[in-house]
Amino acid sequence: MPFLQLGYKKIHYTDLKPEDDEPRETFICIHGLGSSQDYYYALASGLRSHKFRCIIFDTTGSGRSPYTQIQQDVESLSADVIGILDALDVPKAIVVGHSMGGIVAAHLAAERNDRVVAAILNAPVYPGDHLIPVFEKRIDAVQKDGMEALANSLPNTAPAKGASPLARAFIRELILAQDPAGYISNCRVLLDSKPPDYSKISIPVLVLAGEEDKTAPVESCKKMFEEMGTSEKKLEIVKGVGHWVCIESFEEVGKQILSFYHEIQ
Repeated sequence: MPFLQLGYKKIHYTDLKPEDDEPRETFICIHGLGSSQDYYYALASGLRSHKFRCIIFDTTGSGRSPYTQIQQDVESLSADVIGILDALDVPKAIVVGHSMGGIVAAHLAAERNDRVVAAILNAPVYPGDHLIPVFEKRIDAVQKDGMEALANSLPNTAPAKGASPLARAFIRELILAQDPAGYISNCRVLLDSKPPDYSKISIPVLVLAGEEDKTAPVESCKKMFEEMGTSEKKLEIVKGVGHWVCIESFEEVGKQILSFYHEIQ
């Protein structure tokens, strides 16, 4: 399996390149809490068919990237994204972030427009004190029973009511595959996170909000959207979708991304 060594971190990644052509653009995709790069695989495969390069990876402590025993934060996770781009000789990219990864992507959009040319936030979490009881409860549950209880509950509550059994099964497997210590560490990233400086964002941004999302509700997506400084921004509400947008409706997400890309060219 391909790994990158970024200092003390070992990061598992997949680099999906167009087979015969130079890529039109590179996307680098950051998954959310309790997930992995596989959250993006269907979406990334579709984008590759349109001649885009897509780098997907497991954030430290998630998926196949081992937990380091060192607590992370939004800034260190953002630095990992830049480290991956450096290691793969990618000067600039479009950053895509889901949920907690949406906080990281927004931070990069605000602070690193020398490396990030646009941002796509799907179901991005807006940090704040309202997250504290939710994720403290999850930490307690995992410390007590491991990932099993969350794997049995979140697939029923986080997607939309009409989500397919296959989508729910995939979400369950992503959660079950987590290292409990890594999951707890990433819960603490959320608990400690502050809103990025949305007003500093000057690059194009697409925000995709799930109509039935309870974790990153439409109202919070609208709030961050309104705070963004860029004039090139677009908010789309994906109908009949909950929090796991790229699993529940990867084809619609792909269409929205392609449409947005053509608009900003």
